[in-house]
Amino acid sequence: MAYAVLLLLGGAAVLTAGAEAAIRGAGRLALDRGLSPFLLGALLFGVDVESLGAALIAAGRGQTSIAAGEAFGTIVFLFSAAFGAALLLSRSPIESPAPNMVLLPAAALAIGAVALSDSVVTRPEGFALVAVYVLYVNLVVRESRAARVAAERIEREAREGPGLPIPVLLVAGLALVYLGATVLVSGGVRILHRTSLSAGFVGAAVIGALASADEVLLEVLPVRRGMPDLATGNLFGTVAAFSTGVLGLAALVRPLEVDSAAASAFVAAAALYAVVATVFLARGRAGKLTGLVILAGYAGWIVWASGV
Repeated sequence: MAYAVLLLLGGAAVLTAGAEAAIRGAGRLALDRGLSPFLLGALLFGVDVESLGAALIAAGRGQTSIAAGEAFGTIVFLFSAAFGAALLLSRSPIESPAPNMVLLPAAALAIGAVALSDSVVTRPEGFALVAVYVLYVNLVVRESRAARVAAERIEREAREGPGLPIPVLLVAGLALVYLGATVLVSGGVRILHRTSLSAGFVGAAVIGALASADEVLLEVLPVRRGMPDLATGNLFGTVAAFSTGVLGLAALVRPLEVDSAAASAFVAAAALYAVVATVFLARGRAGKLTGLVILAGYAGWIVWASGV
């Protein structure tokens, strides 16, 4: 069991380092080829590269419930632990983004729910889910300041990063993403074999949380620095990305069989989204009480889902 924990922690660390290097290398490549960094920011809008890598590797290894659970667990972790911490640490209530930004992810969740209705996500459904996410990006990203700020950050990191050749930085980053995701999933599989926990729960509550740990900073820091729209843009963009695009890409790697624990993670993700979206639409802002509610909801889901 201790070895499994070491695999999980080590894999998460390598995965995070690889994702940072890969994004930096891709940003430098865009600058070198005269491409707009905004394009890269748009493509990565709401997508956590570490969690994407873990979901794809899990699907490739045949651990499809882990892959689905990881995708939904990323949403759950971001809407509870990450955004809850941001709300509690914010000096004042966080203002709501534009209503369309709040509401559009609901359509993505509804389409994801349709794909999951028979507990299987096929490759054709995977293509359709990816297409839905592309449509979402086209509808939202051009008017999203969050995507522009993400593009500016990518461009800044590309210019300030280590002076390695672009191919070396990009290939090394992607290799580390693959290695880190493989080690992380291996740790999850070992826990799965040594406990009575279900595959979906391991994917959602363990791998999803570890792969998304850096998202806490991506929620807290923008709020503390007076850029809450970057935090909320990342928040709602993640719902659409992982309930459609990432789920679809994982299904393209291997059709997904989703167990009850992974399905419960999807329900928890939808419920947390509904709470935050309702508060934003009804009051125009969210504060510490909302933070406490979503953190309590996360704790309750962990306790309940661990027995599913």
